[in-house]
Amino acid sequence: MKRIGRTAPVVAALLVALTWLLVRSASPDPVLHERTLDALRMLSLNNAALHRDVLRARAGLLRNYDPLVRSVDGLRGAVIDLQTLGTALDDSAGVAINRQLERLTAAVDEQEALVDAFKSSNALLQNSLSYLNHAAHQLDAPPRRAEGETSRATGMLANAMLRFTGEPTPEAAADVTAALGRLADLPPSAGGTDVQPLVTHGRLIVATLPDVDGIITRLLSSPTGERAQALQDLYLDTHGRAAARATTFRLLLYLAAVVLAACLGHLFFRLRINARTLRERLAFENLITETSTRFINLPLDRTAQGIDDALARLADGAGLDRAYLLLGVETGMGVEAAHGWSRQGIAALSADCRDMLLATGLRWQLPGHDRQGCIHVPSVAALPAGRERAALVACDIRSWTCVPLGRTGNRIGLLGFDMTRRERQMADDDIALLRMAGEMFVSAIEREQGAARRAALEMQLRQAQRLEALGTLAGGIAHNFNNILSAILGYAEMALAHLPRDSRTFGHVREAHRAGERARDVVNQILTFSRRAERRHQRVPLKPMLDDAIALLRASLPATIEIHLRAASADATVIGDEAQLQQVVINLCTNAAHAMDGRGIVPLELDSITFDEAADLSHGTAARGRYWRLQVRDSGHGIDPATIERIFEPFFTTKAVGLGTGLGLASVHGIVADHGGVLNVRSRPGAGSTFEVYIAAADPGDRRNDEAEPPLPRGHGETILLVDDEQPLVALGEEMLAELGYEPVGFDSGSAALAAFGTDPQRFDLVIADEVMPAMTGSELALAVHRLRPDIPFILMSGGVMPAEADQTHMVGICAFLKKPLASSDIARAVARHLPPRA
Repeated sequence: MKRIGRTAPVVAALLVALTWLLVRSASPDPVLHERTLDALRMLSLNNAALHRDVLRARAGLLRNYDPLVRSVDGLRGAVIDLQTLGTALDDSAGVAINRQLERLTAAVDEQEALVDAFKSSNALLQNSLSYLNHAAHQLDAPPRRAEGETSRATGMLANAMLRFTGEPTPEAAADVTAALGRLADLPPSAGGTDVQPLVTHGRLIVATLPDVDGIITRLLSSPTGERAQALQDLYLDTHGRAAARATTFRLLLYLAAVVLAACLGHLFFRLRINARTLRERLAFENLITETSTRFINLPLDRTAQGIDDALARLADGAGLDRAYLLLGVETGMGVEAAHGWSRQGIAALSADCRDMLLATGLRWQLPGHDRQGCIHVPSVAALPAGRERAALVACDIRSWTCVPLGRTGNRIGLLGFDMTRRERQMADDDIALLRMAGEMFVSAIEREQGAARRAALEMQLRQAQRLEALGTLAGGIAHNFNNILSAILGYAEMALAHLPRDSRTFGHVREAHRAGERARDVVNQILTFSRRAERRHQRVPLKPMLDDAIALLRASLPATIEIHLRAASADATVIGDEAQLQQVVINLCTNAAHAMDGRGIVPLELDSITFDEAADLSHGTAARGRYWRLQVRDSGHGIDPATIERIFEPFFTTKAVGLGTGLGLASVHGIVADHGGVLNVRSRPGAGSTFEVYIAAADPGDRRNDEAEPPLPRGHGETILLVDDEQPLVALGEEMLAELGYEPVGFDSGSAALAAFGTDPQRFDLVIADEVMPAMTGSELALAVHRLRPDIPFILMSGGVMPAEADQTHMVGICAFLKKPLASSDIARAVARHLPPRA
């Protein structure tokens, strides 16, 4: 195609040259040439006839002036014909001829004006001469012959006029004038002869004859003849040179025609070759289309076999020696999957060659070999010495074409085609077709990988559903435990307030209170797992938090365990709960220490990572954005895939009895999920484990700070309506409120509390109610209470179940939440914050 592209301009140039030569080789128009010669002849003939007829008219030999008019018309017609010749010529010769024609036209115009003047003057002259001749004959004729002086004067006039008309010199004119004067001075004759008309015509002849002769002299000396001859000479010279030039151009035309015929023969030969190449390319395109159609309907479990078959068909159809598809591992080192085909008698690629070719194709550095987005090396021997040439030579490749595989700039492998028996230069169209084949293979691979990712996501979804179900169960259990712990901790706290500190009973109650607090921590872990713990998120600098967590770990872990922290940035900050995040670090590091049997180094790394698009991890999907990644690695026994699926379930543990509760990793999962983060676990049996925590980086403009807690407030006898379905908790709450200076009124059902409130709504200053109660929930009670008195503050308690949504709580008038088990300080601050000011 390139050769045809180079030949086509030559053929086009030859066609243009032939056209130009054809125009230039044309002989002068013979018809125009004959017309021009005829016009020049007519010009000369009419000019000579005009001179002749003017002299004849002067001599009085013409009866009329029609010959003069015909001669002038002939001159004018010849000039018009010659102007047509000047219009037909557009070169420098035409300019010269047009210039000569203008001069000739001016001469003819001048002659025409002189002829008109001659006709007028000569008519008067001939008329006067005829009259003079006639009058002289009459005066001399017998019966009226003049006598005496008259006769002599007339004779003298006739002789003088004859000499004057023959040679009109000033002397002859003076003689005629004198004769006319003598004749005019004669007295009238007795015979009645009148000489006055004779004198008048004589004087007219004397005045007119010099003018007529002057006009004749100008007509005879007109340059029309000379200019006509000069025009004829110029035209004949121009015509001769044009004829010679036409002969030269005809010879050049013949040579150009011969060259054009040779080029057309070459073009025809190349077109036949290209037609054959086009048929082969169309067959190859049909092969790619057919193969692509097969991949569309190919079952996923037959993708690998389909790729092998397609490689064989494509390479054999393109006349190549070897074809292969290599996919790289995630780290970019080595081949993860390979497909290949080689022609009979040609060895397949070895494993080392596959690794070298994958690295060469993905890290190609030599410029000048980029073709259609692919790498094409028509001659490996011509490459400069270096890594690329060494790799191709080691694999016995003489010509190489590489199609990088991947989308959006992310290369996952390559599609390679090579020649081992000879070198081969591939056309751009062929390389484009191979690139289309590469896109076809990428689509098939992505389809297979997409199905695998979909299966993994479905597995993650099932796992998330199991965790959600367990979380719901754990939340319900935690609620019931919190109700029990509320009574234990509340009564223990009140007992401690009234017992002497040095008594044995105080010590016993204090230990019971501490045990209750430990039980509350366990319940809080369960609530954290179920994502029902109260959120108190603020800006948390990760580096100080990690330092504190490591300090706590060193106090609890054996000395044979070392924790090495490597933080990429000291300014890493997230939005969250510092205590909960610290718990994540402690639990993960503790698990790592247990996995290494209490001996070794636990690397703890903090770095930043940005996802340009959503990333699927082992236990969730990270949205696009910037994250801080916390990695905890161990060199323990590793975890099998089945166990990885269950490690974040509560109460699931692989540790021996007494060494774990199964809540550590469940709490980690709940805390990370509560912070909007994602977990990723990478492990293989015998190769250790890596736990990765991804938490979104804090916006630099987000500044959340804890509010300073005011001192513990006390009441002034305000009436508090207390509602809880647990009667011991109602009694406990009443005692706590009374100790704080309030007047409590308790009920163990929402309906009874609503009936008491409806009797006297203004009696109460604030309402505290539990959310989970039979018959009527706390939210429903709040709605009913605010229908009776919209302005009364309403505080909702919860032992583990999440409160209603924020917009719904505002609709029913709930102003605060309290989490069970309750402490006196929690109640005191919540009540004081929402009581109306005293009047």
